[in-house]
Amino acid sequence: MPKLICAAIIALPGYLPVPNQERTVLAEIKENQQDITLSATTKSVQGMYCGIAFTWNNRTKIFPWESISEPAFYPEVMITNIDGKGQDEAIIILTTGKGTGARGSAIHVLQEDWTEIPVGDPIAEAQNSLSSMYKDQEATVEYRININGKKYVYSYPMDGAGSWFEEASIGRILRYRVQDNKLIAEMPVQVSPGTYTGTIEVEYREYNGELLSSEVRYIEDL
Repeated sequence: MPKLICAAIIALPGYLPVPNQERTVLAEIKENQQDITLSATTKSVQGMYCGIAFTWNNRTKIFPWESISEPAFYPEVMITNIDGKGQDEAIIILTTGKGTGARGSAIHVLQEDWTEIPVGDPIAEAQNSLSSMYKDQEATVEYRININGKKYVYSYPMDGAGSWFEEASIGRILRYRVQDNKLIAEMPVQVSPGTYTGTIEVEYREYNGELLSSEVRYIEDL
């Protein structure tokens, strides 16, 4: 839905751009000789910004990125040497969608010359590691889940959720974080919109100029 909204907005003549001095600041860093600001280049439409100006040490470039316009979901920006080579990169994490049992995220890794380092699809990696079977019993539902060859069994009261998925699912919720100079994608494993068995994490490393999956792990909810 956000992409359709933004495509429609951008197609309009004079598509609600805002002057530089009136742009809403979404995130900034001013430390360690770094001066970075992310600001919205359009007014909010249906809860979305459809264009973000990235200013890095007095140089600005506008990207067609999408971001939820609620302050609680503003972008995150950080500086770190994520690829382990040369200079630090800017990591931008955007929230692109939200709802009951759903959250969309996008990530961009920029070098100071505006070159973007591609990041592999974490959902595809997680889906390749996950399989499951659903069993409907009289008073309970049971999920037998296999993640990277390790088996798990979860049982829930039938009336514990309004509806149950026919299989364990990932991809409805995607979040990113940076920890110890490593990029990690987090995808809760859902068996209903509000029921989670745990989280699959995909950790990235640099390979031939891209950030690709180096480890897929599962952390059970306690």
